[in-house]
Amino acid sequence: FGVGSDSNVLISLTEELRTLEYSQRLRDIARNVMVVGEGSVGETLYMGAAKGGAQALGRGAGEISVGELADLVAIDSAAPALCTLRQDQLLDGLVFGAKDSVVTDVWSAGRHAVQSGRHVKRDTIIAAYRTAMASLMAAL
Repeated sequence: FGVGSDSNVLISLTEELRTLEYSQRLRDIARNVMVVGEGSVGETLYMGAAKGGAQALGRGAGEISVGELADLVAIDSAAPALCTLRQDQLLDGLVFGAKDSVVTDVWSAGRHAVQSGRHVKRDTIIAAYRTAMASLMAAL
């Protein structure tokens, strides 16, 4: 499976994964329905979305493996929502207890795209967005 916002009102991996699990709980009137047997629901959701998203995009990624693209995230395990968790609990904490802001860095195909919580081209992207919006508004 893959997740993503179709309205772009709010783009949030953690909220998408939480909503997926909660919707299945409501459907089945049960808990932890996205994991078969024992295991981490957060890890199951995160890894399922990573693999499914890569498949949907036709992208050789979605897992850390030889020959796959290096799509990686760094999570601030010292953040208040995560600081008491063991390493094997971090994805549960990310999905069910934290905000996206605990993701500090992102690498896409090995390129460092987000550093210290900020997209490396943020200023350029914002300037281009403002220019595009001004142009559209002037055309009205």
